[in-house]
Amino acid sequence: MNSRFDSLVKIATLSVLGATLLAACGDTGAKSTSGPTEGRSSFEVPGDHAMGNADASVTIVEYASVTCGHCANWDKTVWDDFRKKYVDTGKVRYVFREFPTAPVTLANAGHLLANCAGDDKFFDLIHIQFQRQREILTSDDVKGEYIRLAKSAGMSEADFEACMTNEEEIARLDKVVEDGFAAGVTGTPTFFLNGKKIAAYVLEDFDKEIAQALGEPIPEPETESSETPAEAEGEDQ
Repeated sequence: MNSRFDSLVKIATLSVLGATLLAACGDTGAKSTSGPTEGRSSFEVPGDHAMGNADASVTIVEYASVTCGHCANWDKTVWDDFRKKYVDTGKVRYVFREFPTAPVTLANAGHLLANCAGDDKFFDLIHIQFQRQREILTSDDVKGEYIRLAKSAGMSEADFEACMTNEEEIARLDKVVEDGFAAGVTGTPTFFLNGKKIAAYVLEDFDKEIAQALGEPIPEPETESSETPAEAEGEDQ
């Protein structure tokens, strides 16, 4: 890794990892005690990145890391269906919170980059990093990978390097990690529904949890037909 890049992200890493020492003393961050704010659900805190209806009855908070393989798999296999079914329809407010995992230096670099790019580009950069996770993490030019991502978001190389030592963003990530530990986050991805930690990963898990929260009948699990496509269409074999 480029030594200059390595030193920059280590500054952020030391700060964020230091939050683990304070975890037992922090608020959970699972629910804001100040009540809902315009454009934000009552389960969000200042600085959260969210999408969907702020007045939705259900808020799903995901703690994840751009270097977490299970998080990348969820993004690739579940996210689109989850978003279309619940976020785009206004049923669910979705919140993403950064919780760095190994290699932590790269996780912090990716999270900081997404934050520095601005709210309108945050989710795009997070999802791009999930989609290209293996390529980025195994690259011989990791710094170049991140700089190209930064430039795709309209940032310069100087902007990127300044981002890696942005004290305000590093302090916010400190707080997210601290609150995550206090709320019981021990791995990623971890999901909370209206402030309650849930065991969910595949879409059917969310179907059940969200239906219960909304007081709706729990959907029956889909069963695969034993018929072949040709049999279903009445074709000769």
